[in-house]
Amino acid sequence: MKVENIKSNGISHFSPAQSSIPTIETAVSLYKMRFTAEEITSKFDQKSEYYLGRRYSDNHDVAIRIAAALTREAKKELKTDDEIILEGYIKAFVDSLSGTEMDQIIIDGLQCCASTDHWYEFEKEWD
Repeated sequence: MKVENIKSNGISHFSPAQSSIPTIETAVSLYKMRFTAEEITSKFDQKSEYYLGRRYSDNHDVAIRIAAALTREAKKELKTDDEIILEGYIKAFVDSLSGTEMDQIIIDGLQCCASTDHWYEFEKEWD
Protein backbone atom coordinates (compact mmCIF):
# COMPACT_ATOMS: atom_id res chain seq x y z
CA MET A 1 0.00 0.00 0.00
CA LYS A 2 1.03 3.59 -0.49
CA VAL A 3 0.55 6.11 2.30
CA GLU A 4 -0.83 8.72 -0.09
CA ASN A 5 -3.66 6.33 -1.04
CA ILE A 6 -4.90 5.96 2.56
CA LYS A 7 -7.87 8.32 2.80
CA SER A 8 -10.25 8.35 5.74
CA ASN A 9 -13.82 9.11 4.74
CA GLY A 10 -15.93 7.97 7.63
CA ILE A 11 -16.30 4.82 9.63
CA SER A 12 -16.95 1.66 7.70
CA HIS A 13 -15.80 -1.96 7.89
CA PHE A 14 -12.51 -2.10 9.81
CA SER A 15 -12.36 -5.53 11.50
CA PRO A 16 -9.36 -6.76 9.41
CA ALA A 17 -7.41 -3.83 10.91
CA GLN A 18 -8.63 -4.53 14.46
CA SER A 19 -5.25 -5.79 15.68
CA SER A 20 -3.56 -2.58 14.44
CA ILE A 21 -5.93 -0.18 16.23
CA PRO A 22 -3.94 -0.08 19.51
CA THR A 23 -0.77 0.84 17.60
CA ILE A 24 -2.59 3.52 15.62
CA GLU A 25 -4.33 4.87 18.72
CA THR A 26 -1.01 5.19 20.55
CA ALA A 27 0.50 6.98 17.55
CA VAL A 28 -2.46 9.42 17.46
CA SER A 29 -2.04 10.12 21.18
CA LEU A 30 1.67 10.81 20.78
CA TYR A 31 1.01 13.00 17.74
CA LYS A 32 -1.39 15.15 19.75
CA MET A 33 1.26 15.49 22.47
CA ARG A 34 3.83 16.69 19.93
CA PHE A 35 1.64 19.30 18.24
CA THR A 36 -0.92 21.84 19.41
CA ALA A 37 -4.44 21.82 18.00
CA GLU A 38 -3.55 24.96 16.03
CA GLU A 39 -0.49 23.29 14.51
CA ILE A 40 -2.54 20.23 13.62
CA THR A 41 -5.38 22.13 11.96
CA SER A 42 -2.89 24.22 9.97
CA LYS A 43 -1.97 20.95 8.21
CA PHE A 44 -5.59 20.29 7.16
CA ASP A 45 -6.98 21.09 3.73
CA GLN A 46 -7.92 24.73 4.26
CA LYS A 47 -10.77 24.59 1.72
CA SER A 48 -12.98 22.71 4.17
CA GLU A 49 -14.39 23.57 7.56
CA TYR A 50 -13.52 21.82 10.80
CA TYR A 51 -14.60 21.64 14.38
CA LEU A 52 -12.52 19.98 17.07
CA GLY A 53 -15.35 18.07 18.65
CA ARG A 54 -15.96 14.65 20.13
CA ARG A 55 -14.65 12.56 17.22
CA TYR A 56 -11.48 14.61 16.80
CA SER A 57 -10.84 14.50 20.56
CA ASP A 58 -11.31 10.73 20.90
CA ASN A 59 -8.09 8.98 19.84
CA HIS A 60 -9.94 5.68 19.49
CA ASP A 61 -12.44 7.24 17.04
CA VAL A 62 -9.55 8.62 15.00
CA ALA A 63 -7.85 5.20 15.01
CA ILE A 64 -11.05 3.51 13.81
CA ARG A 65 -11.34 5.97 10.91
CA ILE A 66 -7.75 5.22 9.93
CA ALA A 67 -8.31 1.46 10.32
CA ALA A 68 -11.32 1.66 8.00
CA ALA A 69 -9.25 3.53 5.41
CA LEU A 70 -6.50 0.90 5.67
CA THR A 71 -9.07 -1.87 5.24
CA ARG A 72 -10.59 -0.25 2.14
CA GLU A 73 -7.18 0.24 0.55
CA ALA A 74 -6.00 -3.29 1.39
CA LYS A 75 -9.19 -4.80 -0.08
CA LYS A 76 -8.70 -2.72 -3.23
CA GLU A 77 -5.07 -3.75 -3.62
CA LEU A 78 -5.42 -7.43 -2.76
CA LYS A 79 -8.85 -7.86 -4.37
CA THR A 80 -10.02 -10.09 -1.54
CA ASP A 81 -12.44 -10.04 1.35
CA ASP A 82 -10.52 -12.73 3.26
CA GLU A 83 -10.16 -11.09 6.68
CA ILE A 84 -7.19 -13.23 7.74
CA ILE A 85 -5.17 -12.24 4.66
CA LEU A 86 -6.23 -8.61 5.02
CA GLU A 87 -5.34 -8.52 8.72
CA GLY A 88 -1.81 -9.78 8.08
CA TYR A 89 -1.31 -7.38 5.21
CA ILE A 90 -2.57 -4.38 7.19
CA LYS A 91 -0.54 -5.28 10.29
CA ALA A 92 2.65 -5.66 8.23
CA PHE A 93 1.95 -2.31 6.55
CA VAL A 94 1.33 -0.46 9.83
CA ASP A 95 4.42 -2.02 11.42
CA SER A 96 6.55 -0.91 8.45
CA LEU A 97 5.53 2.76 8.53
CA SER A 98 8.11 5.41 9.31
CA GLY A 99 7.19 8.13 11.78
CA THR A 100 6.64 10.59 8.93
CA GLU A 101 4.37 8.15 7.09
CA MET A 102 2.34 7.47 10.23
CA ASP A 103 2.00 11.23 10.75
CA GLN A 104 0.51 11.58 7.23
CA ILE A 105 -2.11 8.94 7.96
CA ILE A 106 -2.86 10.48 11.36
CA ILE A 107 -3.41 13.96 9.87
CA ASP A 108 -5.84 12.44 7.39
CA GLY A 109 -7.75 10.68 10.18
CA LEU A 110 -7.86 13.77 12.37
CA GLN A 111 -9.05 15.89 9.44
CA CYS A 112 -11.80 13.37 8.68
CA CYS A 113 -12.99 13.46 12.30
CA ALA A 114 -12.85 17.26 12.54
CA SER A 115 -14.76 17.60 9.29
CA THR A 116 -17.43 15.20 10.55
CA ASP A 117 -17.60 17.06 13.86
CA HIS A 118 -18.22 20.29 11.95
CA TRP A 119 -21.01 18.71 9.90
CA TYR A 120 -22.78 17.33 12.95
CA GLU A 121 -22.29 20.52 14.96
CA PHE A 122 -23.19 23.14 12.38
CA GLU A 123 -24.65 21.67 9.19
CA LYS A 124 -26.85 18.70 9.97
CA GLU A 125 -30.52 19.56 10.22
CA TRP A 126 -31.83 17.91 13.34
CA ASP A 127 -35.54 17.09 13.23
